[in-house]
Amino acid sequence: MRSHIHDDIQRLHSTMPLWGVDHWVSLGDLFVDVNILEELSSSRKSELDDLWQYFSQNPSYRSFDRISLGEERERISGLEVLAKNTNLMVVGKPGSGKTTYLQRVVTECNAGNLQTHRIPALIKLRDFVDDGRKFAYSLERYFEQCWQLSNTEISLIFHQGRALVLLDGLDEVTGEDGKNITKQIKQFARSYPQVQVIITCRTQSQESRFERFDYVEIADFNEVQVRYFSEHWFKAVIRDDSAGLAKSQKFLNQLFLEANKPIQNLAITPILLSLTCVVFHQTGKFYSKRSKLYEEGLELLLERWDKSREIERDEIYRDLSPERKLELLSYLAVKKFEQPQYVLFEQEEIEGYIAEFLGIGLRDSRSVLRAIEAQHGLLIERANKVWSFSHLTFQEYLVAKWFCNQADWQFLVNQITTSHWREIFLLASEITTNPVLLLELMKIKIDTFLTDDEKIQDYLIWLSTKASSLKFSYSQTALRALCMALNLDEENLELPYYLGIDLDFNFLPNEPSNDEQLISEYAVDRNLRLALSFASDNRGVVSPSLKVPLNIILQQIIDNELQYIYPRNFQLENEISQLINKLPDWWLNENFFDDVMIDKIDKWWEINGEDWVHNLRSLMIKNRNFGHNWCFIKEQTDLLELYYNANILLVECLNVSNVTKETKEKIEQLLLLPIAEIEKRKRETAE
Repeated sequence: MRSHIHDDIQRLHSTMPLWGVDHWVSLGDLFVDVNILEELSSSRKSELDDLWQYFSQNPSYRSFDRISLGEERERISGLEVLAKNTNLMVVGKPGSGKTTYLQRVVTECNAGNLQTHRIPALIKLRDFVDDGRKFAYSLERYFEQCWQLSNTEISLIFHQGRALVLLDGLDEVTGEDGKNITKQIKQFARSYPQVQVIITCRTQSQESRFERFDYVEIADFNEVQVRYFSEHWFKAVIRDDSAGLAKSQKFLNQLFLEANKPIQNLAITPILLSLTCVVFHQTGKFYSKRSKLYEEGLELLLERWDKSREIERDEIYRDLSPERKLELLSYLAVKKFEQPQYVLFEQEEIEGYIAEFLGIGLRDSRSVLRAIEAQHGLLIERANKVWSFSHLTFQEYLVAKWFCNQADWQFLVNQITTSHWREIFLLASEITTNPVLLLELMKIKIDTFLTDDEKIQDYLIWLSTKASSLKFSYSQTALRALCMALNLDEENLELPYYLGIDLDFNFLPNEPSNDEQLISEYAVDRNLRLALSFASDNRGVVSPSLKVPLNIILQQIIDNELQYIYPRNFQLENEISQLINKLPDWWLNENFFDDVMIDKIDKWWEINGEDWVHNLRSLMIKNRNFGHNWCFIKEQTDLLELYYNANILLVECLNVSNVTKETKEKIEQLLLLPIAEIEKRKRETAE
């Protein structure tokens, strides 16, 4: 019997379509063995608060994927799980590889590599609807015709457990047909307990449990599988192993950049990884606007995926247009995102939002929720009656889309200091066709942080003066950002980088260029700041872990930085040398950090430290206009950090938006300025 059906199985199931590619490829060329989780995430009895706590401890795309899964659970090979010889209900997201998995099982069995004592048969249930009606959906009668055997022979095969029956897409048969098919499958499994039956279904979309079936879940791709799939995808599409491997390496190098973390978050199922590969294959890069990839991913899952498989669904949700579905999902996304706990819905909560938006009853809203999960998997049940979007990336995109459609920019800019809204600002700046109002409101909001604090306004005046003293080809805004980064407790060079200053401290020139001189200028202030900080707080010890005494740091300024600044500042070198000489000779003792020496330093510092620190600060202010004792309290320091980071976000939004060069420069020129100066420049522009 196996020999009789061998060629038909190979013909039907040894190739597979590839999304976005116009030819079929060999299953063996692309198949990535799926990993199986032996416990469904949605069956876990986790409390919402516990799930939120897990995510909030490390709010990242990776931890979002792990919600409800907790610690990494053991995965087993999708082929190995068959060895348990039990009936399986294999659930998984749309496009997670369920059909391909069954194709692999049937062809491996057909080739004699597994279950050699059984006859394999794969039925796509959406195709079984028409054929099955002829036989009242009886699997026995279907196989009689398919295998051209007698009723006695079929009965013998099934009663002796000599069949491996694979049924694909239980979620794809609905209405009365679906109920009848489900009933016949259950009856078949009861009648022939020796036959192994494997059914695939979108996550939890079946209404009733199947007795004596183990429920397992197809896990998202891990990094190894993403790499393996991508390499085989490009080789299969390009049809040249060498060229395909080279293209895949370029793709993977880009995909795993830190800046592309949100895209990595999507590329964890075959369908969305395929979409990402298609885009890169056609353009040689990812979309310049990430929102374009998210838009296509949503369109693929909302509409094209079922259409490509000729699936019709008859739930209430089917009657909604794709645009209305997108509006509903955006509404759900923003309703949750506006809350401090912004990712997890109680089932009653999300059903209430659906009912509210569509104007329907709660029973119908429950059907819509299940339809969304079954049709495209954008909403999934993380644990028993706890729901979320399947990808944080999609939720963020939908929230941004909502604000772009509503143009409620004032509400959005009020969230500018809330960390989880950062991606919303970036996506909204990309998506909106007229981002100027959003960007201008962001700028106004940022400036209001510091308006009423006179001391911080004095600080901003100093910042502008300090930047003006640096005679380099960079914009004054970039130089202000550089000086401010140096003043923060932790160095943060992100904003100067976005504004055009990228400092490479690994290169020390013999004849410094403009850029290298700026590096030296920055390094002098940075090391003087370090010396002042540690002299004030740590008895002149820069870092016990590094075992570098204070005098060494000061000498490095002379040896490694000042000599590369032109014109040469011999007076500053001399004053730093005098400060070094005021430290006692034993300061250079090689046993600087033993207990005796530390005690000796403490005594010397108690007598001389205050004057020494005063002299260092005076030297810095006189020669570098740096090192002022602003005496900020913690609230003011925190406010400056907030202000600086908000400016980083604003510049990032400017860089991804489609504003004109003139508009961008107009906003950038007013960054990090005191309020009085901003108002003055606005008046001058108006005149």
